[in-house]
Amino acid sequence: MSAKLTWTVGLLEEHGNALRMPYSEHLDDGIFQLRAIQGHDIARVLYFFVVGRKIILTHGFVKDTAKTPQYEIERAKKYREEYLNRNSEEA
Repeated sequence: MSAKLTWTVGLLEEHGNALRMPYSEHLDDGIFQLRAIQGHDIARVLYFFVVGRKIILTHGFVKDTAKTPQYEIERAKKYREEYLNRNSEEA
């Protein structure tokens, strides 16, 4: 799973916001997810974009259901807010 996820992060680095399903998907309010599938498990890493072609990965988890839980999306939004507050010159 980690090798697949590392490869998917490489795709994100290469393609940026042009990366789409099945690897990347917009979830809500500028929060996106990367997906790597292994058997019935789907590893997901949530991320957002910052001006200047930066991509900030917030956190990852493994979920075996089709839909990303809303609390994980809210967690990513919280991390984004904290990041932007610490780095306000990038906002």
